[in-house]
Amino acid sequence: MTWPSYSPLRIAVVGSGPAGVFACDALLTWADKHDREIVVDLFDSLPVPFGLLRHGVAPDHPRIKGIANNLWKIGQDPRIRFLGNVHFGTDITLEDLRRHHHAVIFATGALADREMGIPGEDLDGAYGAAEFVTWYDGHPDAHPEWDLSAERAAVVGVGNVALDIARMLVRTPEQLEATDIPEHVRTGFGTTAASTVSVIGRRGPAWAKFTTLELREMEKVEGVAVVVEPSDLDDDDDEAAREHRESDRRAGQIYAVLEKWATEQTEAGHADADEAEAAALTRGQKVVRFRFNRSPVEILGADGRVTGLRLERTEADGAGLRMTGETEDLFVDAVYSAVGYRSAALEGIPFDEATATIPNVAGRVLDGPGGQPIPGLFTAGWIKRGPSGVIGTNRSCASESVSELLSDLDGGLLPDPESPDPQAVRALLDSRGVKVVDGIAWAAIDAGERELGEAAGRERTKFSGREEMLEVGFRSQTDR
Repeated sequence: MTWPSYSPLRIAVVGSGPAGVFACDALLTWADKHDREIVVDLFDSLPVPFGLLRHGVAPDHPRIKGIANNLWKIGQDPRIRFLGNVHFGTDITLEDLRRHHHAVIFATGALADREMGIPGEDLDGAYGAAEFVTWYDGHPDAHPEWDLSAERAAVVGVGNVALDIARMLVRTPEQLEATDIPEHVRTGFGTTAASTVSVIGRRGPAWAKFTTLELREMEKVEGVAVVVEPSDLDDDDDEAAREHRESDRRAGQIYAVLEKWATEQTEAGHADADEAEAAALTRGQKVVRFRFNRSPVEILGADGRVTGLRLERTEADGAGLRMTGETEDLFVDAVYSAVGYRSAALEGIPFDEATATIPNVAGRVLDGPGGQPIPGLFTAGWIKRGPSGVIGTNRSCASESVSELLSDLDGGLLPDPESPDPQAVRALLDSRGVKVVDGIAWAAIDAGERELGEAAGRERTKFSGREEMLEVGFRSQTDR
């Protein structure tokens, strides 16, 4: 076994979301098992860690707190140095990281929206999911205001993000009172005008990507009726769909939940979804309506604003689907596209534009798609595999990448850094005038948010922007 000539082992992790933190955890577990010294520099462009767990998950998910607490415990290990408010490619470069570390793991995730590729996506009122999610989750760089004046909205997509958006659009400020959203977001939800939100799926319900738990949460929202078109559940002519929901437990459960809702509508005397929707609105309820077997082909508009969404019916074609040519116009004031996130290229790092990922094999970065490994460079999370899976998926993904890194360590394939002193990186950033939020400053930001929350009777209230975070964090650095 060949060890680096310098101890401790120095690793840089770029991106402090779940994948980055889980990579740190895997490295520390290895170090404990082998009684090795290790220092991990955990970089992030934001002043606070946890990435999409903090800025990409709907705030009305209390179970997420458990995951956040787990990441927090990992991040408190003194062998991990959080270096926030540091932008890769400008504040620190690949050359810098390689000079100071034995290896680098890129885990920067995916925050850009994938486009649907249809006319009208540039209209006012046409939004990407990430835009809305980062606003209501209090991303420090998000615009403080959001137009919630749309009475009827469409959400295109059948994954958990689509469900989150639909659910948040029909929430009231009172229902969000206990959450950690910033005060300007809480105020913004007081302007919500949405009465009906349609969730659009290109294929039938058997192929929906929701988790069962997420779907069931929809019917628990007070004052909201869930509406399903019974005919959308008819898959007698779709053998592939039937086989899929019979063989895939989750797909079968999703279908069963939707079927239950459709049956309840029929038993209430409603002939179809239109009648069920009208009855709910008459009762003073808001409506979340599922529309399957419809593909968006154009966002309609007038005077630069969204006025509708043109949908084309689809039908099964073996294991796929085909467009039927039959269209319908859905009159909406806003369209939210939740068809997937996309990673951004990193300065000096190979990037596959087709998949929006860093070319890799099991986490080893390649010099191009199908190319050769670059010694000392690794990747994990969505920028490694694409935006798929749940938060827990990132643990196994990161573990795989760290395993490859440690295999190269055992094989003597990791290059020794020219300047391995752990203090050299901080000195470099200070010399460039970078306002680094370290672990102590992050702890001060965390404490400040908890104090804000306690004053309002909740666990936490997020600060409203980057400047407010930096002011609190740097005040703690000045007081040391």
